[in-house]
Amino acid sequence: MTFWILSAVAIPLCVLLLVPSRATRPLLWPVLPLLPLPALGLALMGPGNWQLELPGLLLGASWQLDELRQPFLLLTALLWSFAGLFASGYIKARRTSFALFWALTLSGNLGLVLAGDLVSFYTFFALMTFAGYGLVVHERKPDAFRAGRLYLIMAVFGEMALLAGLVLAAGAADSLLLADLPGAIAASADTVLIMVLLLCGFGVKAGLPLLHMWLPLAHPVAPTPASAVLSGAMIKAGLLGWLLTLPLGLASYELPGTVLALTGVVASLGAALIGVCQQQAKAVLAYSSISQMGLMTLMLGIALAEPERAHWLLPLIGLYALHHGLAKGAMFLSVGISSPCASVPRGLYWLLLALPGLSLAGLPFTSGAYAKLAMKQALVPEGLSLWLAPWLSSLLSAGAVATMVLVLRFLWLQWQHTNKNGTDPRRAVGWLLTLVTSLVLFPLLAPGLPLAIESVPVDQLNALPTLLWPILLAFLLGGISLKVHLRAPRVPAGDLVAPLEVLCKRVTLPYQMQPIVYTELMRPLCSSLRRVLPWAQRFEPWMSAQSAWLLIIVSLVLLLA
Repeated sequence: MTFWILSAVAIPLCVLLLVPSRATRPLLWPVLPLLPLPALGLALMGPGNWQLELPGLLLGASWQLDELRQPFLLLTALLWSFAGLFASGYIKARRTSFALFWALTLSGNLGLVLAGDLVSFYTFFALMTFAGYGLVVHERKPDAFRAGRLYLIMAVFGEMALLAGLVLAAGAADSLLLADLPGAIAASADTVLIMVLLLCGFGVKAGLPLLHMWLPLAHPVAPTPASAVLSGAMIKAGLLGWLLTLPLGLASYELPGTVLALTGVVASLGAALIGVCQQQAKAVLAYSSISQMGLMTLMLGIALAEPERAHWLLPLIGLYALHHGLAKGAMFLSVGISSPCASVPRGLYWLLLALPGLSLAGLPFTSGAYAKLAMKQALVPEGLSLWLAPWLSSLLSAGAVATMVLVLRFLWLQWQHTNKNGTDPRRAVGWLLTLVTSLVLFPLLAPGLPLAIESVPVDQLNALPTLLWPILLAFLLGGISLKVHLRAPRVPAGDLVAPLEVLCKRVTLPYQMQPIVYTELMRPLCSSLRRVLPWAQRFEPWMSAQSAWLLIIVSLVLLLA
């Protein structure tokens, strides 16, 4: 069992051994879809009650798999495996570089799910974050580097806030185990500060409003399989971090919980409004991910404010993340599929293209329908003390309409810009596996929810009106907009990034001019010095070679004096 657990994280790192030699580099692509398989086997075995102690690793590592981590591990392993198969038929340029960053990011993503101690979790989280930069800028185009710069800026900000929050929480707990942090945070005098730091640190990855700006820029420029795992699996790391560290179910934090729930509502509806104004299919999907993460943030906020509902909501959030990750992964991968797909009729192709989006909107008898019904059952207003409670049902319905509107916008853009070239069979198989798994997996796992089985209706015929009217309303709105030739205003991907870039240029312009002014002033002085002291040029090569050593020697002398 120990070997199995270690191999789940270590096998992706073994790709590093194949990179240096030209003879072994061709092996990178056949093994790419196989790298997550040990983690997948671990997830399918079930959570169990095991905890692996590794006292010689870092400051004493502890890895584990429980009911909360299992759906995240299952999502991560499945999506990375299917996307890896897709990538093997998609990536044509800089293949070695892509495979290297892919394996490093995968190892970090799997490791943070299994990590049971703070040091391991933060190490894997940082590995996933910074190795992911290589996937974002893979195309090496100006737009990719622009998105990569913002990605790094937001990542460093998030890592700083996260590290500060984890260090304060570990100090309060006097322990490095993640399981000890929620109780210590609840009892700490700095509870609010720690929670704000953790919410911001993980919120960068989860796409909270005002921390989301890297997402719509990174997804369109990254290769399609990288976009799928970025949106489907990697942003769920922030959600998992919240679930593992926040004091959920221990005490009532009504104000932070209400603020977080409202933030989720703003993300759910606001991202949809901006998403329909996008001109690229992957940018629409990026805003759709922010919108769906808003629904999960809403549930998290209610769990924070209403501790008695936490035992219902926490596993539901995990399974909802599993449903969303696979459905969104299938939608992203469909961007790289030609129309009509190889040996697939055109009508069937568009039906398959629409199914994961319809599932996200709650189409009956799909994973989305189970997820929506379970969420509404867990968030019934009766017994909720939040002032937001009477509007929860309406907000969830509005979120379903917003999701369907984004799906229609995505399908419209796909219709206009569909690639008609041939599709590599590996792409088609990777996409179809993701699609089928996204449709059937959640219904298989739904009975395991800690709700009464009857609370997630198996017979969805009675729930048809509730599930169908948001979808039909979205189709009606889409039809009206086409009939009257209504065009959404153009909003650049990243929304707030464009005005912030203009502001930064104006603020930093005087500082950018300083080197020019300095050079113009110093040029005459340097020219005069060369004429007066021509002999000094003889020592220039020696000084340039030895200046660093001289500086070190002088510093040591001063320190020892």
